[in-house]
This record gives sequence, C-alpha cells and structure tokens, in this order.
Amino acid sequence: MPLKGFLLFGLLVLAPNCQARAVENTPVQSARQQSSDTVIFTKAFSGDDYGKYHITVLREALAISREKNNHDVLQAHPFELTQSRQIKLLQDGKADVMWSVTSDDLERSLIPVRFPLLQGSGGQRILTIAPQRQPSLPATMTLERLKQFPSVQGGDWPDYHILSAHKFNVAGAPWSSWYITMYKMVEKDMVTYFPRNIIEVHRDLAHHASLNIVIEQNHLLSYPSYEYFFVNPERPELARRLKKGLLALLASGRLQKLFESIPEHRKAQQLIMEPDRKQHQLTNPILSYEWASPRWSTTPEASHKEFSQRFSQPL
Repeated sequence: MPLKGFLLFGLLVLAPNCQARAVENTPVQSARQQSSDTVIFTKAFSGDDYGKYHITVLREALAISREKNNHDVLQAHPFELTQSRQIKLLQDGKADVMWSVTSDDLERSLIPVRFPLLQGSGGQRILTIAPQRQPSLPATMTLERLKQFPSVQGGDWPDYHILSAHKFNVAGAPWSSWYITMYKMVEKDMVTYFPRNIIEVHRDLAHHASLNIVIEQNHLLSYPSYEYFFVNPERPELARRLKKGLLALLASGRLQKLFESIPEHRKAQQLIMEPDRKQHQLTNPILSYEWASPRWSTTPEASHKEFSQRFSQPL
C-alpha cells in the first residue's frame, strides 16, 4: 500500500478521542474552581500502564518541596490527549503540568523544568519492524540507506521534525490510542519501521502483544533529546517547586531508585549495551543546547551541579 495513503488509514483505524473536545467543562475544571491548590496534569493515555514513573516523580517532587501550609492535590485530567492538545490546555490555564520531549519552540510556549527525566534516553530510538523485514536491514547498512526506507512517527512529536530535518523518509501519523495506527502500519508493511525510544518500546510491544511486531536487531538512532515536565505559563511558582523537588530527589538517591524500579527502564539499558548494535548519531536541529551530564544515575554530582546552574538560563 502506498505510503501516501497512510493518513486515511490512520483516521479509519482510530481517530483521536472525541471526548477531548469537551475538556472545557470537566470534573477537573470544577475541582480547580473550588481549590487553587489543585495541580492538574495531562497525559496521552488513560490507565495505570502509562506514566507511572512520571506521576510518581511528580507527586514526590511536589511533596518534598511543599510549604508548611500548602495542601495541594495532584489530579489527572480525565481524557486521553494528543501532545498538541495538552500544550493548548496548559497555555489556556486549564491544566498545570505535562511531560514531553523538549524543543526550543515548546520551551518558549510553556515553562520548562529543565531536568532530563529519562536521562536523555528519549533520543535513543530503536526500530520496531515486522519480523520479515529484518533481512532488509543488515548490520552493514549505512545511515543514508536506512533513511530511504519508509518510516513513521507521531505527526506532532518533536522526533518527527528531527527525522524530517535529516531527510528520513518519515511520515507523520495522526494520534491513536497507544499508537495503534503506527504499529498497524508496521505490521501491514505500509512502512518498514517505527522508531521508538528505548524506554517505551518494551511497554508498547507488551500492550500490542497480538500484533506481529518485533524489535529490529542491528540499528539504533541516537540524538540529543530530553524529556521534561512543562508547566502552565501562569504558574512559575509551581515550576520552581518542581525544580527544588527534583534536585532534592536526585541528591537523596530516591530518584534513581524510582527510575530503576521500572522494568522497562532496566531493559532499555540492556539495549544500549548490546555490543553488535550499530548506533547512528544525529544532531537535534530543534534544540539549541545539550546537557553535558544528562545520565544522572551514573554522574549524580556532576548532573546535580549542571542542572542547578542551567535550570533557568534563557535559550
């Protein structure tokens, strides 16, 4: 099936949750009106599988930075939301916190809490493929040849823009629950591969166990990319609290314990360490800086110093 037909396919398979159109009048908004101490966070998917680590870190960062008379309550937005919709809710003051891969544009739109929650692993992209595609992707393949194969990313993801800038043959797919559109495109051989970050790929494949999809054996894309909490522009005090809380969690060692408690995080480190996997290095044209010590679990003191100094620097 021609790649140009994928958008129609995606819309037919699963369109964005229509409930997202009704976010103006939700129980969460009622809670906000009743209490200014409510902290509303958004996420892409519902259920306990998605965002467990981020929500736990968010809750503990708020708890450790809480003032004596502060009684804030952390509350999830009730709807599954695209990344662009989450950004709009924060800009409009209808939610307070989201997490996302950063870019210069996003940092100008919301308040970034510049702390790499995933230690830079968002820029380590493993390829998911249909099993019969493996012989087409030998270890000897060059990056230029790899770029020519059709691939897919979320249309509103920073990663789509990064790969497009590097001339990958990448299509931007519409939102779908648990990325089912993109994984079905891989299974049906509409695209050769779907790059996923090493943190999320095992969770995704477990969620889509009924699909005939596997991790490609030979290649990994790597570029500077960091996932942060982002805050409603009208709540700078919340961003300051999250900065304080994250640094405290890092200094105490608690953050490392939370990170390593997630099985998918441990599996991600195994993927990076595979000696025969070829890493293709790319630049990040949508971000104007890099962290020297993003892997805070291995360099906690250097990372703490760098994060403390650069948290509030302008772009």
